[in-house]
Amino acid sequence: MDWWVVAVIVGGAVVLAAVAVGVRLSRGTAMLAGMAADWERDRAAIAAVLREDLESVRARVYASGDAAAAADLRVAEQAADRFAANENWADNLRAATLALGRANRAVLGGDQPPCVFSPVHGPAAAEVEWAPGGGARRRVPVCADDAARLRDGGQPLVRMVTTEDGTVPYFGAHGRYVDWLLGWYDGFDPYLTARLLAGTPIGSHLPGRIRAIHGTASDPLGEFGRVHD
Repeated sequence: MDWWVVAVIVGGAVVLAAVAVGVRLSRGTAMLAGMAADWERDRAAIAAVLREDLESVRARVYASGDAAAAADLRVAEQAADRFAANENWADNLRAATLALGRANRAVLGGDQPPCVFSPVHGPAAAEVEWAPGGGARRRVPVCADDAARLRDGGQPLVRMVTTEDGTVPYFGAHGRYVDWLLGWYDGFDPYLTARLLAGTPIGSHLPGRIRAIHGTASDPLGEFGRVHD
């Protein structure tokens, strides 16, 4: 075979290989860009939820004049600002809702976990039986207003959030609101949320995230306690 034929064949192979690499790089870049866009959309939605939470708690704190609650509110506002700036977003999201939970307890009284239907409602005043999405029944902490609604045959006022699938309960938004939720429940049994929300879309994300935060030693058997009463 003449040398120039070999050169053409080799050169063509090199060009094809370069094109293939370029295509893969282009696809990878497009995928990363898509993931970044998805995250920015989700972060904007979470930031909107956090702003609403801040407004609700701020109104209670200002009405109460409680100095300790006001200090917690300032901590929450600062953490929310850092979250909005995409600075250590998961840590700051949890820090914001942790401080909001403390402010709520300072104003409303009580040391119980937050209302499972919407943590911004404040500390639980009762436990009721609840079966999410037709799943297994379990006892969950709820605020006085939601307990009354359920007792009267109504529906609880569930925290709704916006996703690409529309408006859904926060526990139906898969892993997006895991850190938001865990901040509200910080200071209680780390695996309480995993038990309360087992069987929901967010429930499948909670055990792994909790272990990542608290370490595997917090759940040595990988069981995170009983799910149902």
